[in-house]
Amino acid sequence: MTLTIDEVSVRVLSAPLSERVPMSFSALTARRSVLVTLRSGGLSGTGESWVNYPEWGWRERLATLDGLRPLVLGADASDPAKLMTGLASRLGGVARQWGAPGPVWQALSGIDMACWDLLGQARGRPVAELLAGGPVAVEGVPAYGSGVGPTRVAELTEHALELGLRAVKIKVGFGEETDLATLRDVRAAASGQDLEIFADANQAWDPGTARRMCGLLADHGVSWFEEPLDGDRLDELTALAGDTGNLDLAGGENVYGAAAYEERVASPAFAHIQPDPSKTAGISLSDAVGRMPGTARLSPHCYGGAPTLAASVHLVAAAERPGWVELDLRENPLRTKIAAAPVLLDGGLLRVPDGPGLGLGYDRTALDRYAHTEEITC
Repeated sequence: MTLTIDEVSVRVLSAPLSERVPMSFSALTARRSVLVTLRSGGLSGTGESWVNYPEWGWRERLATLDGLRPLVLGADASDPAKLMTGLASRLGGVARQWGAPGPVWQALSGIDMACWDLLGQARGRPVAELLAGGPVAVEGVPAYGSGVGPTRVAELTEHALELGLRAVKIKVGFGEETDLATLRDVRAAASGQDLEIFADANQAWDPGTARRMCGLLADHGVSWFEEPLDGDRLDELTALAGDTGNLDLAGGENVYGAAAYEERVASPAFAHIQPDPSKTAGISLSDAVGRMPGTARLSPHCYGGAPTLAASVHLVAAAERPGWVELDLRENPLRTKIAAAPVLLDGGLLRVPDGPGLGLGYDRTALDRYAHTEEITC
C-alpha cells in the first residue's frame, strides 16, 4: 500500500487562559497548538506540533512547516518511521547550522503524528495496534494528574481524586518553602487516600540544590523526580541519582535525536523516559525509544492538546515497558473541547481509543472557535 501525501494543511489554535500557569522558568498565558493535517486521496490524518513556548513560537512553526512542505508533498506515508528517519537525517545538518534542533523536531513530530493517523485511517486500525503489530492486551493505561502547584494545590489534588487517578505530579522549583508547602497541601487534600506523588522541577536546580531538595522531598514520600537539574546533563543526573539513594529519575521532554535517548534509556538513573510525541520524537521515535535496550519505562511527556494525549495513550498501550500517561489537570480547551478525549475508566486508567488512527473525532465548530489563524493549505 502506498499513501502519497498530496496536501499539507496547518492550523494554529489558541485559547487564552483565565489564569497564568506558573512554571519554574516562566508562566503559560494561553494554550496553543499547531495542527498538521496530511491528505492522501480522500483520506486525512492530523497531528500536533508543540508551541507552548515562546509565545511567538507558532509563527516560527508556520515558517518551518512551510519550509518542510517540498520534502513532504509526494512522500509515502505508509511507513511513518521510515519517513521520519529520512527527514530527520536530511535535516540534521540544517538544524545544527541553524542552532534550532528543537523547532525542526517539533515540526517533524507534528508531521509524523499525522502520518500515523493517516495510516490508521487507511488500514482501519488504531495506532496502538499498528505499533504493537496486532491487538493490544490492555483496555486502558494508567494516568497521573499533572500541573499541581504552586497554586490551586488542594483544588487540583481533589480533582485528581474525583477522577480516580492514583498519582499526581507537583510543580517544584519555586524555593524550598513553596515546594514543601505544595507537598504538604497535597498530603492534606489526599488525607486517607492512597495517592502517589511525583515532582517536576523543569530543570530549576543546580546540582547542590537538587541533591538537597530531592533528598528532602524523597523523605516526604515523593517517588519520581522529573528534570531536576539545570542543563539536563546525563553525567550530572547519574551522579545525582547515586548521591541521593538511587532516585527514580524521569526526563526526555527536551531531548532531541535517537542517540541522546539511547544514552538515557541505557542509564540506570532513569526509571521513566519521556519523549513527547508532539515535540521531540513524534510517534515513530517515541515508540522506538520505548523499545531501546534498558529498563526505563515509557511515560510520554504530554502537555498539549487532544492529539498528543491520544498519541500518548496509544504509545503506552503498545510499549514493551509501559509507564504512565500524563493528564494535565488544568484548563485546556485544546485538549477537552476540540475532540473527544480518551475516556477515564475505573482505577485511573485512560481507555485506549479503538477507532482508526488516533481515534479522534474533531468538533469543527470548536476548531473554528479556537482558530488563531486561518487554515493554510500548502
